[in-house]
Amino acid sequence: MTKMILEQSEHPLTPADLDELEKLYNWKFPESFRQLYLQYNGGYLPDKWMEHEDIVFGGFDSIRYGKSPAEEVYLNLIEAYPQFVNLFPFAYDRFGHDFLLSLREEDHGTIYMFIMDGEDFFEVVDTFDEFLDLLIVHE
Repeated sequence: MTKMILEQSEHPLTPADLDELEKLYNWKFPESFRQLYLQYNGGYLPDKWMEHEDIVFGGFDSIRYGKSPAEEVYLNLIEAYPQFVNLFPFAYDRFGHDFLLSLREEDHGTIYMFIMDGEDFFEVVDTFDEFLDLLIVHE
C-alpha cells in the first residue's frame, strides 16, 4: 500500500491544537485521524491519484487556519442542522458535499456524507481507516 500524500496543506497543527478541540467538545478523534492531521492540516490528493479514486473526492479541510477551517464549518453546520452535533466535517467531494466523522458514542468513527441540498446524510464506511483506504492508490 502507498502512503497517503496530500498537497497544499495549511499551517501545521500541533498535538495541543487537536487536544484543545477534543476538550472543547468532549471528543476523541480516532488515532489515524489525529496522525493524518498532524502530518497534513487539510489538502488535496496528487493529480495522479484523482483517476484512481473509488469516490468523487475533493479534498480534506484544514482543521484550523486557512479560508474555511473545519472547526468553523462545524459551527456553521450545527447552527443550521442541530441534529449534526458531534458529526465533524473534515473533507468534501467535488460537488461540495461534506464528509462527516462521527464523534458520537453510538457510532464513533463512522464516516458519513452530507448532501448539501437537503438534510440527508448516509454512511460511507465504518471507520476513518476504511475511508483512507478508499483514497490511497494501491500498487
